[in-house]
Amino acid sequence: MQKLIQSLIDKITLLESAESFEKSKIELIQGLKKLAIESDIYDFKISKALKDKNILNSLLTKTSEDLEIALNQLKNQADELNILINTIPAMVYFKDSKLRYRLANKAFLDFSGLTKEELIGKSLHNIFKDYVPFGDYEKKEQKVIEQGKLYFHIEEQLQKNNKTIWVHTNIAPVRNQKGKIIGLIGVSWDITDQKNYEQTLTKAKELAEEGERIKDQFLTNMSHEIRTPLNGIIGMAEVLENTELKENQKEYLYILKNSGEHLINLINDVFEYSAIEKGEIKPGYDIFNLKDLLQQIIDLFKPQIEKKGLSLTYEIKSPDYIKSDKKLIEKIIRNLISNAVKFTDKGSISLSVKQISQKEKDNITLHFSIKDTGIGIQPQHLGRLFGSFTQVDNSTTKKYQGTGLGLAISKKLVEMLKGKIGVESKWKQGSEFWFEIPAVAIKKETPHNDEKILLKEILNGFRVLLVEDNLINQKITKMTLEKEGCVVDVAGNGKECLEKYHNKYYDLILMDIQMPVMDGLEATRRIRKYEKIHKDRRSFIVALTANALKEDKDRALKAGVDGFIAKPFKPDELFQILYRFIIRK
Repeated sequence: MQKLIQSLIDKITLLESAESFEKSKIELIQGLKKLAIESDIYDFKISKALKDKNILNSLLTKTSEDLEIALNQLKNQADELNILINTIPAMVYFKDSKLRYRLANKAFLDFSGLTKEELIGKSLHNIFKDYVPFGDYEKKEQKVIEQGKLYFHIEEQLQKNNKTIWVHTNIAPVRNQKGKIIGLIGVSWDITDQKNYEQTLTKAKELAEEGERIKDQFLTNMSHEIRTPLNGIIGMAEVLENTELKENQKEYLYILKNSGEHLINLINDVFEYSAIEKGEIKPGYDIFNLKDLLQQIIDLFKPQIEKKGLSLTYEIKSPDYIKSDKKLIEKIIRNLISNAVKFTDKGSISLSVKQISQKEKDNITLHFSIKDTGIGIQPQHLGRLFGSFTQVDNSTTKKYQGTGLGLAISKKLVEMLKGKIGVESKWKQGSEFWFEIPAVAIKKETPHNDEKILLKEILNGFRVLLVEDNLINQKITKMTLEKEGCVVDVAGNGKECLEKYHNKYYDLILMDIQMPVMDGLEATRRIRKYEKIHKDRRSFIVALTANALKEDKDRALKAGVDGFIAKPFKPDELFQILYRFIIRK
């Protein structure tokens, strides 16, 4: 455009006359027109450029504002992250690929005692000069860098200010955008207090277990020392019962036997309650005749009931055979009847069993009830009746002896069987204790052979080896068995037992556990070992011992005994064991 203007100026300068102007007029007009067009184009470009500049300035301003906002947001997020990392009690750190510290939070700096500048570039051993590897922590760090592995719950010991410090750590690899491992991040916790607490708990637990072991050993020894003479007292009383006695002698014998049985029941309650509290009693399920069980229980209480001038009746409206825990049911009923006999001075006691519901198949619910016409219970005492070591009041405690454990034990046993127990009572009129338990009805014919008759036939000539160190118990047990037709030999300890066993075959060995020279468990183990070699021999071994704790039973069964009877034993208990292990097998 500048060239066009200069060309027009030059042409106008060269004009000398009107004639020369006339000749150049058209060319000048065309040049001016062209100049006008280019001037318009130039103005347009200038205008557009100005507009573009304004737009660009606006965009640059917006971009700058957005960038500033973004930078502020990043700064805020970085500050928040920094506050968060430095606020958490865990120690957080970053190491490069050469395992040198590059970054750490306040907790780590406080723990190490270094500043951020002092930490950068240092290794683990530079910071903790007394560091002694407790495990393979350093190898795991190397595997994180080389293989990208993650490790959790690493525990390490550090020495700091002459104190042992426990540290719990998680470590993981850190990768760049291309996926290359450039270091690792670690999160550690000082768990020294926790470890010290755990050690304190462990020591306390060990002391408690030792105390429990000493207590159990004491109870075992006490049980043995009390049961052994009681076995002689009660056993001899039962022998005397079968002799001719005057009426006053019978009275004395009843008092003697009743006192001994009362003492052994107290001991049994304490041991049984302890076993329940420890969770050592578990329900087992077998098939049995419910009517026979109730008759056995009633026969057991007949002498006491007749002595007090009471009457006892029972009614059963349920299947003859059921599947449940026979021992637990027997214990519950015996406890409740014993309670009724104790608190009833005149009148009657009744026992009833009935089926109250039947679910699918043969699953039924049985309702047991024991009613008495005794002293009853005042309403304010009913709420705590099933508590441990609880009796109604002081006056009752003085008049009616006992540990206060019978009902507490019954309640726990019923609950083991997934049942419920309750009581209804009127003061000075009587009480009704009841419980309901699930069971399975079994369709089974009543056997025709009487167990006692069949057992007596088998026991006639039955060869028995009695292993017992107490002379009184030897005499009583030997007399009891010989009365049933058994041929009995006696050994005073485990060593004598083995000598007699190797020289003669015995159908049954009654084995005491705690004896001098060689105990019953070792003798049983040697007998079972011998039988594995000589497979034509197999004697039934029943532990007959004053050690009545569950641990004692478990050890005896593990040694190889077939049954277990706690002293003092009743002949019927022994014969039931014999029936179960001899006739059925």
